[in-house]
Amino acid sequence: MTPSTATIDPRPSPLHQTLARQVQRARLPDGGVDLDRLLALVSETYAETDVDRRRTDRANRLMAEELEEALSKSALQNVRFKAALDNMNQGLALFDPAGRLVLTNQRFLDIYRLSEAPAGLTLDQTLERSPCLSIGTPTAQRRLIREYHDIASDPGAKIEQRWPDGRTITIERNQLVDGGFLDTVADVTEARNASAQIAHLARHDALTDLPNRTLLHERLAEMMRNARRGDRCAMLCLDLDRFKLVNDTLGHPVGDALLVAVADRLVALVRPHDVVARLGGDEFSILVQHVTSDRVVKQLCRRIIETLTQPFEIAGHHIQIGASVGVAMGTVEALDPDTMLRDADLALYRAKRDGRGNYRFYTPDMHVFATRRRELEIELRRALNSNEFEVHYQPQINIETQTVVGFEALARWYHPERGVISPGEFISVCEEIGLIGAVGEVILMRSCHDAACWPENVKIAVNLSAVQFKSGTLPALVARALRDSGLDPRRLELEITESVMLEDTASVITQLKEIKRLGVLISLDDFGTGYSSLSHIRNFPFDRVKIDQSFVRELGTNSDSLAIVRAVTGLCSSLGIMSIAEGVETLDQLNILAAEKCDSAQGYYYSRPVPLAETGPFVSRMAALHAVAA
Repeated sequence: MTPSTATIDPRPSPLHQTLARQVQRARLPDGGVDLDRLLALVSETYAETDVDRRRTDRANRLMAEELEEALSKSALQNVRFKAALDNMNQGLALFDPAGRLVLTNQRFLDIYRLSEAPAGLTLDQTLERSPCLSIGTPTAQRRLIREYHDIASDPGAKIEQRWPDGRTITIERNQLVDGGFLDTVADVTEARNASAQIAHLARHDALTDLPNRTLLHERLAEMMRNARRGDRCAMLCLDLDRFKLVNDTLGHPVGDALLVAVADRLVALVRPHDVVARLGGDEFSILVQHVTSDRVVKQLCRRIIETLTQPFEIAGHHIQIGASVGVAMGTVEALDPDTMLRDADLALYRAKRDGRGNYRFYTPDMHVFATRRRELEIELRRALNSNEFEVHYQPQINIETQTVVGFEALARWYHPERGVISPGEFISVCEEIGLIGAVGEVILMRSCHDAACWPENVKIAVNLSAVQFKSGTLPALVARALRDSGLDPRRLELEITESVMLEDTASVITQLKEIKRLGVLISLDDFGTGYSSLSHIRNFPFDRVKIDQSFVRELGTNSDSLAIVRAVTGLCSSLGIMSIAEGVETLDQLNILAAEKCDSAQGYYYSRPVPLAETGPFVSRMAALHAVAA
């Protein structure tokens, strides 16, 4: 209602009436009312009323502000809560006691590939919207949904599902106090794949992806559990011939590629239920199951050797290797995996000792040999500490003058029970167990000391092992031997085989040059039996070349051997290198060597290796014979 149309009540209010009467009485001469006081009281009354009103307004305003702040905080909390839910790694779905969806987070929608999941849906209705479940067959889809339902009867249960799209999903249900439930869903595909990869790597060779020793043992155990009575099997151990040469000359990447190619050829040779494993380095193993006869295994061994002998084309390189195979046979029900692997390895060792490129079946005498070898290792360590090693010397004769030009130092082991043991029985063992450095030092120091007592025109030749070059300290050892013995460096000749040149060419050449700077002579031993002989002579200035006894032994009976001897002596003459033939046993051999202009010879024709005490008389005797002949 507007002021212009409002109806005004003409009657005064009670308050105004009372106030008017009080004012009239105050105007009477004897009214007795203090008008100023009365007006002050009225003002105070109105003032208190105004204060109360302002207090009420302020209280209402504060209440409104607090309510607004509470609502704002509630909204912020909701935003934060939703953000936290949506950023969880797990999907969450909350259902009420009737099994209808209350809320989900974004991760749940992402896992099930849902754009939305409206509240009020049942679990089935929610899952039916998922495109990732519908990829599979209807049967698979029903199975996944049934598995999900099954956890309802077991609160706190957890299931793992493999979905049609390849993912692995875990689902866990937790019952709530109001009768509802909360489902937690996680995509564990990456974790499961990583675990599977780790488990695979733990049982497979990283380079070839073949089973490793661990998985081979597991397959052996599985075979034993499932074996039929009388079922037989074979364990083959093999390693590659000349593989180290490939690694050293062409590099490890080519060597690795070669191992992969070898693995492929081996897998192609066996049946699906047989197991090809890589045990390490260039060593492989094959478990052959359900063996019907030894003949079948022998045929497989021959195929392996023949197949691996065929050339490989790796990174543009034409590579020729070979293989040796050891075989252990056994009845599955009486099988001990460790023993079978050991026996196959012993047979492999025998195959390599017998010339490589062949196979051997395990026999009990191989175990006896291995036992003796272990005993030999123990005795060698004791012998070194007990100074049981001595040096014998084989004379080297100038063919033209028939005088002694030097002696070759040959190690001898004076065993307290077995007597004198030749180096052929223990040097290779010393190399394998790491004693060759210590034994070689003993031989070098003693040889230099003994040679210092000989006539000045007589040299001493000492053999070096390839292993002695690995430490890099050989030049210092040679310098110390010369210094301690007082031997003229020109009277010391160090013999190396071609295998030394194949180890680490740069390091070997460096050490040989350091030794040459001392004034020491270097000779190439067993020439013609190794690889790339001519390139070695070209790369290093040898002082003498020794013709291997395998060629000398056949002189007069084998034209090829004569051709090789003639070629070597001619090459040495052209290059200004001295030549010496070892293993001379007959006069006919000596005459052929003389005709081919070979400079020196050594062998049983002249003398077996003799102790130090016999060297002096031998030199004198040969000098006397020369004087008589002259």
